[in-house]
Amino acid sequence: RQRLAFLCHDLRTFTSNSDAARRLTTSVYPHFIGPPYLTEEDAQIALSYDVHMLRGASRAAIPDERALSAEGSKTLATFLEDGVAALVAARKAKGNNDDQRAERDFVLCTLHDLAPLLQEACGFSKGYFETRAFRDGYRRWGKEVRKANKKPKGLDRNV
Repeated sequence: RQRLAFLCHDLRTFTSNSDAARRLTTSVYPHFIGPPYLTEEDAQIALSYDVHMLRGASRAAIPDERALSAEGSKTLATFLEDGVAALVAARKAKGNNDDQRAERDFVLCTLHDLAPLLQEACGFSKGYFETRAFRDGYRRWGKEVRKANKKPKGLDRNV
């Protein structure tokens, strides 16, 4: 769950955070759920989790029990796909009745579309990303990722 919080934070801050932008632009995974945020195996597990389980202790973030029962039975993958589909449908409906043009013109925005969906799925409050514990963990994780991604230096010619 913490790694998903790091992903959500990167999705929200990539325009002002060059490290976040670099991590996101090198991702080849749907909704960016994969390395460096999660191993491929952990990503598959996370995508199969019920949204209710991901929200865990953040149940207070869900304002309506009916919403919890309706969305809680969805997996993270289904929740994100349904959310994206709803965004596409809303943008199409808002278009000029030319469905092909509205669909063609739609671009999913990580900052305005995907980040809020992931935040909702995991039950992260708006203030969660401002806590000292989160900021410290994010900073440590960022250093680990940078260290892991450093390319090995060329062979030492003095050997």
